[in-house]
Amino acid sequence: MFDLDRIDALRIGVLGDAAIDIHWFADMKLSELSRETPHYPLPVVREEITPGAAGNLAANIAALKPGRLEFCGVAGDDWRGGLLKKSFAERDIIADGLIVEAGRFTNAYCKPMRMGISDVIYEDPRIDFSTPAPISEESEEAIIGWLDRAEKALDALCVCDQFVGGCVTKKVRDRLSGYGIPVFVDSRYNIEQFRIKRGVLKPNEHECAAALVRLGMEPSSDMAENGLRLAGITGSDILLTLGEKGALLISGGSVTPVEAVRVDGETDICGAGDTYLSAFACCAASGASYIEAARIAAAASAVTVKKIGVTGTASREEITEKLA
Repeated sequence: MFDLDRIDALRIGVLGDAAIDIHWFADMKLSELSRETPHYPLPVVREEITPGAAGNLAANIAALKPGRLEFCGVAGDDWRGGLLKKSFAERDIIADGLIVEAGRFTNAYCKPMRMGISDVIYEDPRIDFSTPAPISEESEEAIIGWLDRAEKALDALCVCDQFVGGCVTKKVRDRLSGYGIPVFVDSRYNIEQFRIKRGVLKPNEHECAAALVRLGMEPSSDMAENGLRLAGITGSDILLTLGEKGALLISGGSVTPVEAVRVDGETDICGAGDTYLSAFACCAASGASYIEAARIAAAASAVTVKKIGVTGTASREEITEKLA
C-alpha cells in the first residue's frame, strides 16, 4: 500500500470559495413559550465552528498533515471572516492569500440543531450567508498573483469552485489551463469550463450530467459514457464519483472502476466529497498512482461519513485502519 507518510514532504495549496460552518445546538428541554410571540425559542447551549466549502477541503488536507498548506480565496470584512481566519490559524493553514473585500459577506452555513429528551438531534432549515455578486477586479488580480507565486512554491493545487459569484472566475480558470503543477478540481456549476492538463477534474454523477446539459447534450444512464464525453470535451482526466457505488477513473480514453469502501449503519455525507478530493490530491501529488490515490480517498470518505452531525475530517491513522 502507498505510504501515507510521504505526505510529510508535500507542499499543497487550496484555491476556492471558503465558508464558515456554524452549528448551534439548542436544548429544547430548556425552552419556554415567549411572552411577546407565540413561539418557543431555541436555547443554544453549545456552538461549534469549523471551516466550510473550500475551507472544509483545506481542513481535510490539514488533517493529513502535509509539510505546507496554503489557502487563497475571498472573504468579507465581517465577523464571519474573522471566524474563518481564526479557524485556519487553529489548523496551521497559511492564509496569507485570503483576500478581504470591504462590504462583502463571508459565506456561512449556520445550522440550528434541536436536542430534546431522546437521543435524536434534529436540524432546522439552514441559515445561509452568501452573495451572488462577483468579486472585484482587484481581488481577481490578487488571486492571479497568488497563483503565479504558488506555481513556483508548491507541489500541487486543489480548487473548490462552489458559489455563484465565487473567486474562481473565467480569468482564473484560464490561468489554470496549462498550470505548471498538478491541479485537482471540484466545481459545482462549471466543471466543463476547466481545461486541466496535469491533475484531474472530480465531478460527482449529478455534476457531470448537469455539465453535459449545459453543453447542449443529453446525459446517458451510463455513467462511464458521461465521463468519457466530459473528458473528451475538457481534454482532462476525470475522477467521476458515484457515492456508495464507488468511482470511475477516466484517463486516456479508458475507464477504470474504483470500489467504494463499505459503510454500515447511519451515515452523514456532508463534506464527504471534500474528504475524497483531499486524500486523492495529497496521495497523487506525493507519488501514488491515480488508482492507489482513489482507493485511499474512498477509505477516507468512509471515515468521515460515520461522523454524524459534523463536517468531519479523516486522519492518516483513521484511513489506515479503514483500509485494514
